Amino acid sequence: MVSALSRRSALLGLASGVLGFGAVRAADSADSLGDSGVRSDSGTGTDLDWPMARYDAAGTGYDPDASGPKDGVRVKWRREPETFFGGTESPILSGDTLYATGRVLLALDVATGETRFAHEGSYRSSPARTDAEAYTTDTLAVTAPAGVFGLNAGGGIRLFDREFGVERWHGPGRESRFGVFGPPSAVPPVAADGTIYAAIPGTEHVVALDASSGRKRWRRSPGDELRRPAVADGRLFAVNWPHNTTAYDAETGERLWQAELPEQMVLPPTATGDGVVVPDRTGVTALNATDGSVRWRFDHGGNATEGAAAVAEGRVFVQSAGSDGALHALDLETGEQYWSAPVRGEGTPVVADGVVYARAYNDLVAVDTEDGTVRWRYDSRLPLSTPAVGDGVLYAVAHGRIVALEEDR
Repeated sequence: MVSALSRRSALLGLASGVLGFGAVRAADSADSLGDSGVRSDSGTGTDLDWPMARYDAAGTGYDPDASGPKDGVRVKWRREPETFFGGTESPILSGDTLYATGRVLLALDVATGETRFAHEGSYRSSPARTDAEAYTTDTLAVTAPAGVFGLNAGGGIRLFDREFGVERWHGPGRESRFGVFGPPSAVPPVAADGTIYAAIPGTEHVVALDASSGRKRWRRSPGDELRRPAVADGRLFAVNWPHNTTAYDAETGERLWQAELPEQMVLPPTATGDGVVVPDRTGVTALNATDGSVRWRFDHGGNATEGAAAVAEGRVFVQSAGSDGALHALDLETGEQYWSAPVRGEGTPVVADGVVYARAYNDLVAVDTEDGTVRWRYDSRLPLSTPAVGDGVLYAVAHGRIVALEEDR
């Protein structure tokens, strides 16, 4: 008869052996894994990715190859998984797998909405997917009260009703504290060139971590109330309360410049080809990437406390808030307004195939990028996240619910 100690040792040894073999096999056979892999033969015919919140490290919210519903909308599928308690953090898309976080890491089949795997954890932010040299599956970076985590995009291995190999590394952090405007929100990390850039929860620091190991490359302290950073062309742009926008060398963490904006409430930046666009409570400012000098400013007169700007095909799309709130389209070079559309509310628009999608309280609104014509409105009855855009479909989260929206044919 095997003792409890030897039985436990045997199980641990078996688990270690399976992990050592399965870490490679699980990824190498991802196309045939179904529920446990990143991809399967689901017949979706899509290879589009929306790898992080706002699509890319620059935060543009624009994938030139993606498309969503244009002339009408209907629900393709809707799911309310028992283990999912998400708020309005954006999901991300990797081929035929959709990932969402809400006290679990949840992976869904994009065609059906069926759950592929769910891993429990206090994950709060949208994930950022990146290649990881040390692994054959991708890494998903998320932030949680305890810090930054690197998770296995393939879901690890389930053995004897336990999961192994999901959490790959745990980066710096500490328990969240209250900031100037209440408890901090989940600030999503960004991924660029094998590096994860993240605002460390509960601190005034931004950090660069190796995507494979979680090893710290550099750490800096821009200030309080950090937002999602933007990374492009070797520069990282960080904003914080009050007033500040700071540029760092993305490789070394060297501070390049710091600019002060007129408003205390500074919202997440968007990096462009030669500058950075920074919304704030009453308007949006375009700064020069090399020295932080002001290129132009547009005052919308609103009272925005959240949201970021999308940048697509030479235009900036930004929402104001308040009773006269609107969605504004601006020229990226001059800040001149092309049009404003009656989209009252605040949030982060995204753009695909000539349409900009923006939140308006409980509505998701599709607006023509050329002239601001409202194409359709969808009432979700709950505030939706900023959507991820795929091959003709929008994916969004709304307080425990995940929904896929397609063209109403």
